[in-house]
Amino acid sequence: MVAAAVAFLIARYFARERILKLVEGNKKFLAIDKAIGENGFKVVTLLRLSPLLPFSLGNYLYGLTSVKFVPYVLGRLVGNECFLGHGLTSVLVHLGEHSLQEESEFGLSRGNNQLLTLGLGLLATAIAAAYVTRLAKDAIKDIE
Repeated sequence: MVAAAVAFLIARYFARERILKLVEGNKKFLAIDKAIGENGFKVVTLLRLSPLLPFSLGNYLYGLTSVKFVPYVLGRLVGNECFLGHGLTSVLVHLGEHSLQEESEFGLSRGNNQLLTLGLGLLATAIAAAYVTRLAKDAIKDIE
C-alpha cells in the first residue's frame, strides 16, 4: 500500500504539471479530467477490478489525473483489499489453485476455471470502461 501511495504522489508532484501544460487549452481533456477527479473513488474502485490495467501502472496514472489522494487510497482499499480481498479475488485465487489440478470441487475442468476467471475479469473491465466512458461523455456535453 505504501509503495502504491508513493507512486501516486510521484506522478502527482513530478509529472502532473507537465501533463497539464501539454493539454493546455484542450477543453475536452480538462473536462474529462475534472469528471474523473470528482468521481475518483468510484473510478479507482472500478478500475481496480480490471485485470487489464496493471496495479502498479494504475497508481501512476491516477496520480496524473485530478483524483484526490484520499479518494484514491479509499478506492484502492475498497477495490482491492476489502471487496476483492474477501470477494472476487478469493474466488479467483481459489479457482486458480484448483486449475492446477485436473478437476476442481466445482466439477469444472482446468480450462473452464481459466475461462471463468477470464470472464469475471473481462466483466469487471467492461463495467469500469462503461462507467468512465459515461463520465467522459457527460463531461464533454457540459462544455459544449
